[in-house]
Amino acid sequence: MVEADPLALLNDHAHCELKAAAMGQSLIAKNPSFGSLIDSVPHVVLEEMQHFVQVNAELRKRGGELGVQEPSPYADGLHQGAAATRTSLVLDRLVLAHLIEARSLERFDLLANHLTDRSLAALYEELLPSEAAHRGLFRKLAREAYGDAAEARIETLGELESRLIAGLPFAHRVHSGISVR
Repeated sequence: MVEADPLALLNDHAHCELKAAAMGQSLIAKNPSFGSLIDSVPHVVLEEMQHFVQVNAELRKRGGELGVQEPSPYADGLHQGAAATRTSLVLDRLVLAHLIEARSLERFDLLANHLTDRSLAALYEELLPSEAAHRGLFRKLAREAYGDAAEARIETLGELESRLIAGLPFAHRVHSGISVR
């Protein structure tokens, strides 16, 4: 399935890393008084850019080049779906970052353990600890700022995410629907 087009997967993944870094920069710029965010998220931004460099290097090593960024039905669907019930943009950005990192962690774990291309599997295995740390950080920041409302929002948006993923078609992307063999 996804292994049939590793260049498409790597191109999408490189763009995911760029978007994650940009999201982190936006959180910092728009929330300068949120001390623990200002202290922790720059490290995430730097890691996301390091991951971009790694993924882009792997893409180029395999004969590919970074292509045009395609819209993400997954991320776009999350952001659009969240807007309908939003009470805080900051809370939603933290929760969506948590959910996206959690889904990336899940997908990277599957790739690390099921790709027959062991070199590519090793790349995803190497990224697992960072994804887990980022997932936890965004949840922690949401709870710190919003308390129990953060957990309620994680549950609400998690349900949205489940419905969204169930309706997405399979694609050679980090975030897509499940493969139909």
